[in-house]
Order: sequence, then C-alpha cells, then structure tokens
Amino acid sequence: MNTQIKCPYCSKSFEPTDAYKHELEEKLLREVQEKHQEVVEKLKREKDELALDNKKELEVAKKQVAETVRLEVEKKIKQELQESMEATKQEAEAKTKQNAKLQEQIEEQSKLMGEMKNEKNKLRLAHEQELEETRKKTTETVRKEAENKIRLELENKITSTQEEAQAREKQNKELQEQIRGTLKQMRELKDEKDKLDIEYEKKLLEGQDKIKQAAKREAQEELGLRIAEKDKKLQDAEKQILELQRKIQQGSQQLQGEVQELKLEELLRAEFPFDEIKEVPKGIRGADAIQVVRTQTGVSCGTIVWESKRTQNWQQKYVQKLIEDQRAVKADLAVLVSSVLPQTITGFGMIESIFVVDLQSAMSVAYLLRQQLMKVHSAQVANNNKATKADLVYNYLISNEFKQRIEVWVEYFRDRQEKINKERIYFNKKWQEEEKSIHKVIASTSGIYGDLQGLIGNALPKVGYLELPDPEEAKETD
Repeated sequence: MNTQIKCPYCSKSFEPTDAYKHELEEKLLREVQEKHQEVVEKLKREKDELALDNKKELEVAKKQVAETVRLEVEKKIKQELQESMEATKQEAEAKTKQNAKLQEQIEEQSKLMGEMKNEKNKLRLAHEQELEETRKKTTETVRKEAENKIRLELENKITSTQEEAQAREKQNKELQEQIRGTLKQMRELKDEKDKLDIEYEKKLLEGQDKIKQAAKREAQEELGLRIAEKDKKLQDAEKQILELQRKIQQGSQQLQGEVQELKLEELLRAEFPFDEIKEVPKGIRGADAIQVVRTQTGVSCGTIVWESKRTQNWQQKYVQKLIEDQRAVKADLAVLVSSVLPQTITGFGMIESIFVVDLQSAMSVAYLLRQQLMKVHSAQVANNNKATKADLVYNYLISNEFKQRIEVWVEYFRDRQEKINKERIYFNKKWQEEEKSIHKVIASTSGIYGDLQGLIGNALPKVGYLELPDPEEAKETD
C-alpha cells in the first residue's frame, strides 16, 4: 500500500521512506498524547473546582441543618424542662406531705423504742443479777468441791506418804539391826583372830626342834587358812555395810524428792483451782506434773510441764531431759523446780527454753506463764475468723510444735555431723598410718631387691615398679 504525503507548503504529494514514516508516526503520537494530557488536566481541574464548590455548598447546607436542629433541640429541651419542673414541683409537694407523715411515725416509733429500751435495760439488769447470783453459787460450789477434792487427795497422799515413811523407817531400822549384827560379827571374828594369833604364838614357844618345826608349819597352814577365811568374811561384811548404807541414803533422798513433788502439786492446785493438775505416775517416763491452763469456763489455753528436783548438786542433764519430756507431751512451756540452782541463777532464770526456779519462786513464775498463755489464746481466738491459709501457715511456723520439731532435726543433724567429723579424723589418721606402713614395706622390698640384684646381677627378673622408666616411655607419658 502506498502512502501519499502532501507537502503543506507546495501541496505536492509524495511517498515517504520507511525511516521518515516511523519518525512521523512518533511525532504524531506525541502530539496526540500531549493533546490528550491537556484534556485530562483540564478535566481534572474542572473536577477539582466542581468538588470544591460542592464541598462549600455541602458545608453551608450542614451549617444550616445544624442550626435548624439546634433550634429544634433547644425548643424541645425547654419544653421538657418546663414539664419536668412542673412534675418535680408536684412530686416535691407530695414528698413534703409524705415526710410529714413519716416524721410523725418516726416520733411515735422513737417513743415506743425508748419504752422498749427501758424495759430491755430492766430485763438485762435482772438477768445480770440472776447470772451473778448463779455464778457466785456455782463458783462457791466449784470452789468447795475443788477444796474437798484437793483436801481428800492431799489427805490420801499424806497418809500414803506417812505409810511409806513408816515402812522405810521400819526398813531402815531392820537395816541398822543388820549393820549392828554384822559389826558384832566382825568384832567376834576379830577377837577370834586375836585368839588364834595368841594360840599361834604359844605353839611356837612350846614346840622344839622337829616337833617345833612341824607344829609351826601345821599351825601356820591352819592359821593362814582361818585368817584368810576371817579376812574374806570381814571384806564381805564391809561390802554389805556399804551397800546397806547406800540403800538407806538412796531411800532418804527419794523420800525427800517425793515430798517436794507433793508440795509442788499442792501449791499448784491451791493457787489455780480451775486448772487441771495431772500427776505422772512413778515408773512412767516423763515429768512429775502437767498443768493444763483453763479459764473459768473450762476452755483450755495451753499446757505447762513441771519437773521437781531435790538433790545436793546441780546437773545440766536435768534440762535436756525436761526438753525431751516437753516434746513428748507437746507442752507449750516447761519449768524445772530445783532445790539447788546453777551459780548463774538466783531465784529463777532460763536455760535454753526451760524456766529454772526454786520452790519459793515457783508460784510467781507459774502466775506469769499462765497469764501469758491466756493472752496468746485470746489473741488466737480473736483472729480465728480472720485467718487465711497464709495466717495458718505463719501461726504454725511460729508455734512451739514447729520449733520443737526443728530442734529435733537440728540436734539429729548436729550429732550426725559430729560423728562424721570424728570418723573423718579417725580414717585420715588410719590412712596416714597405713600409708606409712606401705612406704616402709615398699622401701624394705626395694632394699631386698637391690641387695639381690647386687649379688645375682642381671639374672634377677626385673620388677617394673622398682625400675626407672625408659626415656621414650617417659616422653610418651608426658
């Protein structure tokens, strides 16, 4: 197809080449695109102007609508407010009338309540007087019953103690009679021995030559046997006297200790009639008495364990034994009453967790400890309703039971640690001794091996442990 191009200047038509055709097409395309872009931009500007005009018109319309709505709302609010004020005014008038009626009712109720309160106070006073009279009667009855019970128990114990004392006195008299009989027997044996000695002297003087020698030997043998027999009897009698004296002294000390125990229990029962004083029977491991602290209503507040000692010398083992007894009965407090106190304590004091007192100070200390247990119990009762799990755990952690359990574990591990240290010292010493013995054996063996090697030479088999290592082996080892 031939393309004819007309010259704009001379109006002649001609056929362009391919290159010129391509250039012309691009130029026309650019012109078309530029015109198109101009049209697009123009349309865009017109669109923006139109949008701006629409936006302004919209804002004006919005303002007009908002103003109209505002006026309508204000009008409606004024109307509703007026209606509400009218309704409130009517309601206030109704409330005023109602309040007046209520005020009259309240005054009537107050007057009635005052009368009821006066009646209640009268009833309460009468009830309190009745309770006070009942309490006095009950307290007097309980006191009399407790006094009668304590008096009967003390009379029985005193009778029992007197009977035991009479039995021991009778036993002591019998032992003294045995001692007198043994002493008499010893005097008789001594007199007989003196007679034998005199007889022996006479036989020595009367005998002559062979008869004298034979009689002397016979007398010596016979007299030696008889003297040995008498000496044996004298030794047995002395041992018997010492044993009897020890039994008498032991019985006397035991009786004195029992008297102090009874005195302590009597003081506790007389001073604290509401408390329960338990006596630990003889032969059963434990303290002498257990005091259960109770209020006047019989509520238990805690436990005090008592131990009585009446000895000539103070011993630290008393404290450790009472600690074990306290743990066994799970008591809150423990008191040791002793006739002899340590040098560091006068009247009363404390060793570890044990209160150590004399008999004169025992009741004062008992009163203070009892008051402390009752205060702690009151605080626990007050906090029972408020206690959470954390509070319960905390109370257990600060309780005597937890403390006693921890002390048992600590003492156990402390004993185990001491035993381990002793075993370590023993085994270290033993190993050092064995090591020295082994070194001696090795040195002795090396000496023997060296002597034999000097005598025999290379014919003696080599022992690697006793030989120097080769240089190559030493390098490989390094």
